[in-house]
Amino acid sequence: MKSIIKAIVCYLLAISTYILSAQQTYPPNMYADTAFAPFLYGVASGDPLAHRVIIWTKLEVTDTTINQVPVSWQISRDSLFRGLNNSGTAVAYKQYDYTVKVDATELSQGETYYYRFITTDGKNSQVGIAKTLPPDTTTHFKLAVVSCSSIWSGYFNAYKRIAERSEIDYVIHLGDYVYDFVDKDEQVRMPTPYPTDPTTLDEWRERHKYYLLDPDLRAARQNKTWIAEWDNHDTDVNHKDNRQDAIETFYEYLPIRMPDYNHPERIYRTFHFGKLADLMMIDMHLFRGKEEYAPGEGSVLGNVQDDWFKKQLLTSTAKWKLVGNQEMMGSWMSEGLPKFINVPGNGKVFDTGNWDGYPNDRARLYNYIDSNHINNFVVMTGDAHMSFVMDLTATPKDRHLYKRRTGKGAVGVEVLGPSISRGNMDERPSIPKAFIPLIQSISKDINPHHVWCQFTKHGYVTLDVTPERCRADFWYSDILKQTNKETFARGYQVKDGENHWRHKAIKRKQKK
Repeated sequence: MKSIIKAIVCYLLAISTYILSAQQTYPPNMYADTAFAPFLYGVASGDPLAHRVIIWTKLEVTDTTINQVPVSWQISRDSLFRGLNNSGTAVAYKQYDYTVKVDATELSQGETYYYRFITTDGKNSQVGIAKTLPPDTTTHFKLAVVSCSSIWSGYFNAYKRIAERSEIDYVIHLGDYVYDFVDKDEQVRMPTPYPTDPTTLDEWRERHKYYLLDPDLRAARQNKTWIAEWDNHDTDVNHKDNRQDAIETFYEYLPIRMPDYNHPERIYRTFHFGKLADLMMIDMHLFRGKEEYAPGEGSVLGNVQDDWFKKQLLTSTAKWKLVGNQEMMGSWMSEGLPKFINVPGNGKVFDTGNWDGYPNDRARLYNYIDSNHINNFVVMTGDAHMSFVMDLTATPKDRHLYKRRTGKGAVGVEVLGPSISRGNMDERPSIPKAFIPLIQSISKDINPHHVWCQFTKHGYVTLDVTPERCRADFWYSDILKQTNKETFARGYQVKDGENHWRHKAIKRKQKK
């Protein structure tokens, strides 16, 4: 009798799920990967180390009375799995929304691996690609740097291109991977019913699952190894009292190795790309302004993280010190822009919520880098939805202390990439499009440390790293329609030991 009742319950659950899904209408290019059921949401890899990498998947379980579901996993250098480098059994727990994370170990440095998950009844997941961090002898790697992927605002064509480009080794996501609310001016891909802000753990899980209905995002997660961090939209900008649910879901659905189980709010961590580069992922979002480093002086990173960051910079023996940073570190001054633009900020800078709101603490960091003779400091940033290439200097307008052509007075460089899809100046109805090139030109003129800026395009940046130089290339895609095309805009490079961007842009004519 119990088995009959259980069968009836499961049947009713399946019927109710079907009815609910029938009421949901998805926009174009949104669907689950039913060919690989129950692995409807794909696979992913992330947080690579020299000999290990996180691999991830999720099972769609209709009978939620089941608390745990075993699943086996395999990882191999061979895409056909004719020989395994490691394998084992993991458990998809109801407690974690039936997501699975495996820290696959016993791997070789700088190698490409293939991995998959298998249910007890023999159903395979998609085959994912993972890459470990390179050995000391490495002389080259390439990153795709992304941020601000609003699924409501447009198509994820940039993710599709990243997935297809074989020369990209890793993806660095600098936050706003998911969005909590819909921007009223950017309703391009809207489902029915209208999305509401998530305020509970279950609602945050539904938001992440909805994102993974996008096949281009799934492809980027499946084909590249990610190093990700959160920003304000990932962690519930409108309902800060519920932030813990957003953080928990972020760890469940991203292939991240939690740096500190006792303090899940800590996401800052370091990755070693051999002797070529160290990548420090810092978190100014959750810590800015919560502590003072001196009376009346707010700390951007908080004192513990600040000490950790500076120690990482000081003790690094790698050629390049790369930094993943959510919001603009260098200054973006606004004095001199026309009043009709309705410039945000305090009249001096555009945004006091980023490092511009803590100029003394930023100057303290710059002084630390300068006084300790730390070279090759390269910051990668997201959040602004626009493109910037800038030198990092505490005195950008002092022509005696900073020379824009030679870089004298700069302690490093910053590249801020465009959004994957979230709106920028082009989507602001209050700004006439004809004025945007003028605004770009004026902004660059009043910010002498800005080498280049672009305020209307969407896409990503690649950072190509060798012992001789770091090169940042900007790639743009349409977001209002599906397309395989992307346009190379321009590239800039910083040479070993120079600590400033070369002002002459690297250009190409072809489209890819």
